[in-house]
Amino acid sequence: MGEYRCMEEVQTMSRILFADSEPHIRRLFLEELREEGYEVVVAGNGAGVVRLMEAFEPDVVIMEVLLPDMSGVETGRIVKGTRRDTRVIFHSHCIPPQDLGSLGADAFVVKSHDLGRLKEAVRRLLPSQAA
Repeated sequence: MGEYRCMEEVQTMSRILFADSEPHIRRLFLEELREEGYEVVVAGNGAGVVRLMEAFEPDVVIMEVLLPDMSGVETGRIVKGTRRDTRVIFHSHCIPPQDLGSLGADAFVVKSHDLGRLKEAVRRLLPSQAA
C-alpha cells in the first residue's frame, strides 16, 4: 500500500524545466526546486529546452532571457507552440517589461540569490498542483 501512495505522489508531482547558461545556477535551482517537491530537469541552452519539451512535458519552464544559442523569447515561443498549457517564467537580471504577453511569458522574476520570489511565482502559476 505504501508503494501505491508513492506512485500516486510521483504521478501528481508538478514538472519544471529550468534553463540557465551557468552550471552552478542550474545545480542550485535543481536542488532548491526538488526540495520544494517538484520534479525538475535542467538545460544549459534553448536547444536543450526544445529537446526536453516532448520527453519531459513540463508544467513550467523557467529560463534566462539571454540563453547562449537562442533567445529565451524565441525559446519561449517554441515552448508555447509545443505545449500551450506550459507556463513560462523568465528569470533575468534585466528589468521586467510592462507587457509580459509580448514576450510569451506568464511571469518574470529578477535573478537573485533569494529564490523566494521565483518559488512564489511557480506556486502562483500552479495553484491546483502545489507541491
